[in-house]
Amino acid sequence: MPNEFVKPEYLDAIARLRLIDDFFMRKAFENNIPAAELLLRIILQDDKIKVVKALSQYVVSNLYGHSAQLDLLAQDASGKYFNVEVQSASEGASPERARYYGGVVDTAHFPKGTDYHKLFETYVIFITQDDILGEGRPIYHIERKIEESGANFNDGSHIIYVNGNCRYDQTALSRLMHDFFCTRSSDMHYKQLQERVKYLKETEEGVQTMCKIINDLVESGSAFARGKSEGRNEIAQNLKKLGEMSDEAIAKATNLTLEQVQAIRI
Repeated sequence: MPNEFVKPEYLDAIARLRLIDDFFMRKAFENNIPAAELLLRIILQDDKIKVVKALSQYVVSNLYGHSAQLDLLAQDASGKYFNVEVQSASEGASPERARYYGGVVDTAHFPKGTDYHKLFETYVIFITQDDILGEGRPIYHIERKIEESGANFNDGSHIIYVNGNCRYDQTALSRLMHDFFCTRSSDMHYKQLQERVKYLKETEEGVQTMCKIINDLVESGSAFARGKSEGRNEIAQNLKKLGEMSDEAIAKATNLTLEQVQAIRI
């Protein structure tokens, strides 16, 4: 496999990657409409969802505040937007982040002068490694309500948390979560996910692509030491997943303290 980015340590890292690892999920779902459609149909329990667009690493710039890079932004045929984020660390899926990302999606797709009644419905969906809301449920739906009556406010915004720990029965959602934690395509249930994972892990072209991504990730960690300030925790977490750098080296590369790096869960 003659490629300057293909290294033994990168091949070992690729073998350990799962869809719950954000940068691998982004590549697996990049322009992958069948996979995005499967994901949304299962989570929303709606087989009629027809995805027309699936973009990964979608960047929404904010000149006056915090910009955001979305793991997956999909749109269905009715115009609804779905932002899907995978998080192996609890701090990356806080309620505040869910609130912010909903606003980001609205702002990015609401042209100046458009009537508010034409604002599309938006869903922010977090798939988390652990049950961060702590109620032992496989899925959580968060909706705005009128406090006094309990009636839905119906502003078109929705937040969903999917508990990755609930993957051990035979429901469609559990089988989906099982696939998100597989390291081998042959162990996966759904062919829409299996095919892309197999391509990225088991074909020459796919492996070369992943090696280039990992090499860029390692180099981007060093870039933080030269002044880049945003996203250090995410870079550190991804570097830890690769397993080829010590905590001390990651701390130096990202300008985090050693204690901060050691506290990051993978």
